[in-house]
Order: sequence, then C-alpha cells, then structure tokens
Amino acid sequence: MEGWRAFLESGVTVGKYSLTVLDFFVVAGIFVLAQVLLWMGRLFLNRSMLRRRVDLGKQFMIRRMWRTVVYLVAGMSALSAVGVEMKVLFAGSAALLVGVGIGLQSFFNDVVSGFVLLFEGGVRVGDELEIDGSVVRVERIDLRSTRVVSRKGDLIVLPNGLFSGQSVRNFTQGRDRTRLDVQVGVAYGSDTALVSQLLTQAMREQPEVGETEEITVVFQDFGDSALVFEVRSWIRSPWTIERIQSDIRFRIDALFREHGITIPFPQRDVHLHTPS
Repeated sequence: MEGWRAFLESGVTVGKYSLTVLDFFVVAGIFVLAQVLLWMGRLFLNRSMLRRRVDLGKQFMIRRMWRTVVYLVAGMSALSAVGVEMKVLFAGSAALLVGVGIGLQSFFNDVVSGFVLLFEGGVRVGDELEIDGSVVRVERIDLRSTRVVSRKGDLIVLPNGLFSGQSVRNFTQGRDRTRLDVQVGVAYGSDTALVSQLLTQAMREQPEVGETEEITVVFQDFGDSALVFEVRSWIRSPWTIERIQSDIRFRIDALFREHGITIPFPQRDVHLHTPS
C-alpha cells in the first residue's frame, strides 16, 4: 500500500508546479468523463432535434456549441486539478487576448454572423439564394463560413459576414414562386395581337409553368429597330430558370417562323447630305 502511495505521489516539478502521477490520472479521468458527457449529450440532442425537426444547419451549430462547452469546462477543470490558479492565468493572458481580438476582428465577425444565421433562420441549408447576381444553393453552414454550390456545380466557400453585410435574395423562404421574364423584338408592321397570342402559347407550353399560372404579355417599347415585347409568368424554383428561358426562346422562334413574324436585325438609317 505504501508502495502505491509513493508511486502516485511521485512525479515531476515544472517551475513552482509539481505534477504527480495521481494528477495525470485525475486529468485523464476528467477527459474520459468529458467524452462520456459528449456522447450522452449528442445522443440526447439528436433525439430531441429529430423530434422537433430542427434543420441541419442548427443541428450542426448546437452540436458544435455543446462540444466546445464540454471541452472548455474539462480543460479548466484539468488545469485547476493540477494546481494552476485560473485567476492568475486569466490576468496574464488578458493583454494577449486583447491583441488577438483586434487582429481577428473579421474572424469574430464571421463567427457571430454564423450564430445569427443559424438561430435567426434567415439562411438555412438547402435554401436557394441570389448573391452578387449568381444563384447558389446552400450546402452547409459552419461556424465561420457557409458552403454553397453554384448552378455550374462549383463549390464556393463564403464568409458568414458576407450575409450580414449585404442584401441576399432568398428564393426558398420568400414566395413559393419566382417570376420568369423573356424579352423579344419583332419587326415594325407585325400583327401585335398575333405576337401576343404566340408569346402566351410559347410560355404556356412549358411544363414548369403551371396551367393555372397567370401569363402576361407586355408591349414594352417602340425600339430603334423593333417592337419590344416581354412575356411573364411564374415558376416554382429559379434553379433551372436559364434552361427554361432557353426553351421558351426556341419555341418562340419556331412559332414566329410558322406564322411569318420577323425578328429584325438591329439597324439604323443613315442619311447623307451632300452640299451643292
């Protein structure tokens, strides 16, 4: 018994701190207990979030926060167990933390923005957004950044501060429909009533445009070389809007050829005056 006690009390001395074998066992026990708490907490959170249908982004953030809190408490408990005075540690690192905080303002801004995104719900995993004129789909929201996929299939990593620093158009959480516009010009002298009828037919034939969706044809302007029309309707998702617009233009071209409606080339009349 005395031998075990001597073994547990033996150790090394670092400065004014003495670390014994018993201290190492205590620290190891603290981190083993932390792993058990992580496992139990993750199991409880998974069941609770599944029952409440929490979206994937919030699930990730809640798990990350739980892990951070457990490891922080475990680390502080381990330091306290080996005799480190936490007040002295905090006082000595205050100046360093201030300097680090100034240098990492952008990082902390992104982290705070990530919390806002996940708990406010303005942007969620699976949402279709328009950022800087590009339509993207949110794949994952992390603590500092958000991963999105463009319509070209490119994976883009955006800092979370970008979403709080500018306007972002969210197609998913707004109205359940997005307006679809296709513009075309026809030659002067064309039958405008027939043009309107053909544009409506081309739009109505698209399977993405529901049979009950309203279709509007707008006579926009008397252009320099054409009468400018625009046909408008609504679709459910903007993700394939470019392909749908292309299909509509193909159909408009075919209908115009069939009915003798001309799409003119850009042209301009130039009159030359020669002095006598």
